Amino acid sequence: MRIFCEIDVYKLDNEEFKPGEEVFGLIRYAINEKIVFHKITVSLKGHGRLRIITKDRKNNREYTNREDFRLPENIPPSFVHCGNKGGYLIKCKIFYYIRIKFSRCGVLSVPKRFKKEIIVGGAFTPTLTRSPIIYGKQKKIVKLFSGNNTINIKADIENSVIKVGEIVTFGYEILNNKHVKLKGVKVKLMEVYSFKAKGLHSVKKFSNIEGFLSRTAAITGGGNQKLDFAIILPFDKKTIQYSKIVSRNYFLRIKVLFPIFRQNLTLDIPIEVGNEIGAEYMSLPPPPSYWEVMGECEKSKLFGDDDKFITDEEI
Repeated sequence: MRIFCEIDVYKLDNEEFKPGEEVFGLIRYAINEKIVFHKITVSLKGHGRLRIITKDRKNNREYTNREDFRLPENIPPSFVHCGNKGGYLIKCKIFYYIRIKFSRCGVLSVPKRFKKEIIVGGAFTPTLTRSPIIYGKQKKIVKLFSGNNTINIKADIENSVIKVGEIVTFGYEILNNKHVKLKGVKVKLMEVYSFKAKGLHSVKKFSNIEGFLSRTAAITGGGNQKLDFAIILPFDKKTIQYSKIVSRNYFLRIKVLFPIFRQNLTLDIPIEVGNEIGAEYMSLPPPPSYWEVMGECEKSKLFGDDDKFITDEEI
């Protein structure tokens, strides 16, 4: 017996489904002989897998964690990551698919399955404030014959919840109440991943966002420096929530550079970036017309029974 199956999905313009949206499509199948199926099930599912492998030659260990979910609003986006962090090799993938399963009666009957992967975009629930907020930090410097001197840094941001492509506006002021010349100030946008596998502590991976680095002039003793910034965030940088295995966050880092042998003073301003749940996707598109079904739907290769959900090559 052979089953021929085709799954067509009506994608949005950006070929990406949003959390909470309906997935429209059409499934066609044919059987080359007369047979009775006990049940035919169509489902929409998601899987996540994280592998963190230590790179110690004497004692290689692997930590694995899975999560399975349906497609409600509070789910993570489709995601693939592969890279190194310290002594770890990290492979992570979150993916979604439509599956049709043909089940026959009998204990020895093996169901026949067909799958089609879909891309799900991300959305998040804000946890930071939309109102202007001020952050501050202070460092005391002890110096012989001059008492205690302090370096003060104050930063403000208008809105900590940023939509994709929007401008983030912030500024800082530094007061150098000491008789030492500061080398300058670095301002950069940073991204941090947190990978969480069972049996292992959270592994964090920090990186700078290219094109968002500023270096200012030196600050003399007793002087001050005040600057304002307005930057447009990249469209592909979005906060990831709702996953037990991975999260992605962003923050603005202001670093005051001290002379050699002194530890720098760093202040981080957290921000959340992306599309909020329910903010843009409350209205659903209408079902496709007959002509769209017959002539414009997109076909794609299906996964057979012998295909695995995830392999090392895929992630």
